[in-house]
Amino acid sequence: MPHNNIPHPEMVAKSEEVRQVMTPEWYARLISLIPDPDRYLQIHNRFEGSVTESFKGDPQKVKECEEARHELNVALSVIMGVSKAVSILDPTVNEKLGGTHQKSSPAGAPLAAAKDLRIFFDKDGQPYCSLSKLIGSKGYDVWFCQGEPGIESNWKWLTWSTLCKKIYLQGLNRTLPNYLKVRGKRGNEIGPWSNMVILPPV
Repeated sequence: MPHNNIPHPEMVAKSEEVRQVMTPEWYARLISLIPDPDRYLQIHNRFEGSVTESFKGDPQKVKECEEARHELNVALSVIMGVSKAVSILDPTVNEKLGGTHQKSSPAGAPLAAAKDLRIFFDKDGQPYCSLSKLIGSKGYDVWFCQGEPGIESNWKWLTWSTLCKKIYLQGLNRTLPNYLKVRGKRGNEIGPWSNMVILPPV
């Protein structure tokens, strides 16, 4: 804890500063900044819907998708930050959002390449992908390509997942072959690409 090592008098002074700020109005404002379930659902649905539209190449739709992603990223950061902060009181809160107590990779160790990427389908024929859990990664970026996969500019971001199993491949044009690859991420660090797989057209 950050205040464990300060002398008692300094602890009293610090607590007094917080006591003066922590009025009912301040507390209500603090809580209002955390997205509630209805607000988060709206933000999620806005981004999810904009992703498919952005694939059509309309610059305005692409802009709307980026704006929706920024809004979702802010909401996620707030929720994850709060859950991590309160985990000192109840670790299960953070664990439900994927913040388990697994051992992380050694400090400074680079992320390895994602492995064993594969495609499968549910009983309704909807496509998903999965890969082996990548130690040290906080999530996975899924990218797709509907043109020549050897041309880097043909690759586009598809989705992000904090789980390595059953990642839904939503928004793809299934009349074309879709090449897919995945990489792990940890903060601003990006790992090497996984093996490439092909989702055949239907």
